[in-house]
Amino acid sequence: MKAIKTLIAAGLAAQIASAALAQNDPRVLTIASWAGPSHVVNAEMWPQFIDKFEEISDGELTAEVKLNLVPPPAMADFVLDGAADITFIFHGYNAGRFVVPQLVELPGVEGDAEAASAAYWRVWKSHLEAAGEQDEFKTLAMFQHGAAQLHLTDPIDGLDAVDGMKIRAPGGVGSLAVEGLGGVGIQVPATKVYETLSAGAADAVTMNTDSRVGYNLDEVAPVIFEIPGGLYRGSFAVLMRKETWNSIDPELREALDEEFFGEPMSRLFGRIWAAGDERAMQAARDAGSAIISASDEDIAHFAPIVENVTATVLERVNGRGIDAEAAKAAFEKEIAAVMAEIDS
Repeated sequence: MKAIKTLIAAGLAAQIASAALAQNDPRVLTIASWAGPSHVVNAEMWPQFIDKFEEISDGELTAEVKLNLVPPPAMADFVLDGAADITFIFHGYNAGRFVVPQLVELPGVEGDAEAASAAYWRVWKSHLEAAGEQDEFKTLAMFQHGAAQLHLTDPIDGLDAVDGMKIRAPGGVGSLAVEGLGGVGIQVPATKVYETLSAGAADAVTMNTDSRVGYNLDEVAPVIFEIPGGLYRGSFAVLMRKETWNSIDPELREALDEEFFGEPMSRLFGRIWAAGDERAMQAARDAGSAIISASDEDIAHFAPIVENVTATVLERVNGRGIDAEAAKAAFEKEIAAVMAEIDS
């Protein structure tokens, strides 16, 4: 009998210990991501996000990244449907659904991805969020990559040579710029650019410089054509399912909003991407890639196209009930302010 009682006591102790461990286990949220494992978003941004997530929650929350569960254009709805808790999206993949982000994608804007991303969050809160395009989600960050350039299979003598070329365009402002140059836009997600070029289905792609590493463009697009300010600057958001957000303890939600979500996270992601752009450009130089700088004639050729693209975007954003001119001016002012902060 004593042996039986001892076994029962031991069993109860084990159950209590297991329950205590279960209570201490962190809650694991699912991050649905896309692009390859070595892409800067997956290799650097999400790991730093998870570290901060765990730090602020004191170990109560963590997250696990799962790659390419659905195509990039489907990521927003994947989270909305409850299949994942968090994702990041490129707004240009959802034509007509996300319009106001095009305002920050306009070509010719000064500043790196960190400055642009910090400024983006400020203008998102002051002007663009009111359009309601992301009201179904909890928006954690709004960020951008650096200036997108042309990455070509063969050299060109000038920007006018783009007329008639088949060019992978991402949607949004990037596609408007390509169309303005007379290029034949081929809209495929970033995850398909390598095979699109290698199959000869396109002569060039428009992407930021870091994509040369993230998508192995050095192998299929050995030529870079640089335009000051680029053809566009992509707009991205990190989104959380609202039900997930509402299920987190209110005090912890407040801490996450105060210490990380919003401008700090937007700026972090932009800073990581800016560093990736710099590394990729240096690697291209070291590899002897052909880097062609736009001439004064090229810049003059592109200027009226920028004007037309800007007018189109302002009209679209105004159509969403936003004062587009005021938002554009605020964005440019905030970029200058952040650049001054970085330089000081």
